[in-house]
Amino acid sequence: MHGVCNEELGRCDCPRTRSGAACEVQLTGEALKQRCKSMGFSGVAACTSDKNTCPNNCLRRGTCVAGFCLCQPDRGYAPRAAGPRVYIYDLPPELTTWRNDDRLDRWTTRHFLEMLTASGARVGDPAAADWFYLPVRLRSSSDGHVLRRALEYVRTAQPWFNATGGRDHFVMAVGDMGRLESERGPLSANVTFVTHWGLSASKAEQLSSPHWRASHRNATDIVLPVYLSLRKLQKFGILNSRHHPKFATLAPPEVRERSGPLFWFAGRVCQDSSPPQTDVWPNCPKAMGYSAMTRQAVYFHHWNRTGFAVLRGDKQYAKHLLTSKYCFGPMGGGHGQRQFQAALAGCVPVVIGDGVLEAWEPYLDWNQFGVRVAEADIPRLHEILAAIGPGEYARKVRSLRCAAQHMAFSGVTGAYMGESGRFDAFETLLAVLAARARHPDTPPERLRQVDQQLDAFMDCRSGAEEGGEEGKEGLLSGRVGAAGGDITGEAGGPDQATGARKAGGGAKAMTAAKTQPLCSVSPYDKADPGVTMCAALYRNPFQPPAGGLRCVGAGDVAACPRHWA
Repeated sequence: MHGVCNEELGRCDCPRTRSGAACEVQLTGEALKQRCKSMGFSGVAACTSDKNTCPNNCLRRGTCVAGFCLCQPDRGYAPRAAGPRVYIYDLPPELTTWRNDDRLDRWTTRHFLEMLTASGARVGDPAAADWFYLPVRLRSSSDGHVLRRALEYVRTAQPWFNATGGRDHFVMAVGDMGRLESERGPLSANVTFVTHWGLSASKAEQLSSPHWRASHRNATDIVLPVYLSLRKLQKFGILNSRHHPKFATLAPPEVRERSGPLFWFAGRVCQDSSPPQTDVWPNCPKAMGYSAMTRQAVYFHHWNRTGFAVLRGDKQYAKHLLTSKYCFGPMGGGHGQRQFQAALAGCVPVVIGDGVLEAWEPYLDWNQFGVRVAEADIPRLHEILAAIGPGEYARKVRSLRCAAQHMAFSGVTGAYMGESGRFDAFETLLAVLAARARHPDTPPERLRQVDQQLDAFMDCRSGAEEGGEEGKEGLLSGRVGAAGGDITGEAGGPDQATGARKAGGGAKAMTAAKTQPLCSVSPYDKADPGVTMCAALYRNPFQPPAGGLRCVGAGDVAACPRHWA
């Protein structure tokens, strides 16, 4: 047997190196070369390498062969009691597992697919599902044909799409322009797109560019935060987040106070990276549409204003992210990511983008923890910020502590705000999907009003479903483990950490991983004997195991601890 046959679907799936009705044909020569090329591989060697990984490591219930799972029979996976119940379509492998994951520059979709099983949200019976997920990678406009083929397949192979016209189906599209890049007209019209890009009102005419057509549909689509990997969090200094309960006592004196700029931005202003002009508007004439002209306008009006640091680069980027009072999170070629850097670090984010919904809007009000400025008000930005008094600013900072948890992918990276992961971005997406399933006819802007569970969840309150055992803001508690040494907690580096595991310390940490919500990657926790560092559990926290760091030691993604499910 060289493949996996499914009698229900009447289909046999083969590794990318084989073909035929029963995978009986071994591809060689030019045929293998062409298949590998079409799947994004540079050559046959890379295409057939055993180093190609499988989603969820085949749940440890099968053998991974060059990226393809040869599965064993079912061994009793049980979905969690709480919703949502998500059915993942078993699509032909040429649309999924045959494709080259090494070319991914955004791993959000892969992590989400694994977390669906680890969290217990995945169900095997489509008749019991609230939602249907198409696990295709949508990164750019060139991936649109994959979505078309996937939708055509599910329409003909199973009845679930046609039963609702796709209204209970969703995909994840992580390209800069969201839905606009990969939607396929009437075929995908009712499908929910989970994207990073919330442009709901066209700017195409204003900016003379079709690139800025409306992409987000308020009634169906969901705006997801950008996933910042552990390496990026470390690079930007976010592991030293102001949100950590120990920040006030353990942070270095030079970052403890907000002694940085009142308003700070560091990054590209003109799309071609040329210096923006300061006395002529438009100040970036070669690329008029970049950032919808918001970066350019902020620079033009405030580049030399006292208390404002509007920079094209900053050698003290990490320090200013922590010490500035307000941080500008602008658009780029489409969606941006600096608003999430700011929120996670503890700097009050300033967002400017008419008609652009930010992550989790309308379920979160960004004005509660940030400052939303109309594009026409950019010239008076300094007046708007000056009008925010100390009391209002303090309230925003307090609200930001919860909102930041919804922006973090803590289940993958580990905790760095003292958080449990209960309210992280993946769990937030599940909470929104569950609420929408409970109230399918309620407009998104009214969903929190009619759904008390979602309302509590978005406020990080213990009234959130299955969350009663946690404190108000989902703090880590009751953890047992070891302290670490470097920024991710490895005492003396990887060799010593590995040695500790071989000596028996690792077994204790593995046990702790099953009983505590989430390990820590915060330097503030290194000396705390009551906190388990992620590096004490896992050899390389920069490459998390399938299902995320809470699955370390589970032995099976389907058996990962479900602390709130």
